[in-house]
Amino acid sequence: MSNQTYLKVSAGIAVVWVLGLLFVPPFAELVESLMLLFLSTNAR
Repeated sequence: MSNQTYLKVSAGIAVVWVLGLLFVPPFAELVESLMLLFLSTNAR
């Protein structure tokens, strides 16, 4: 994969991710709960 293709794919995924977090509340809650679960299991 060329650098330009990789950049376009990464930018597209980032845009979809941010829009999903902003405009799809169940998706944002799922991401938040998974992050809290990860952080609570790895806390010292």
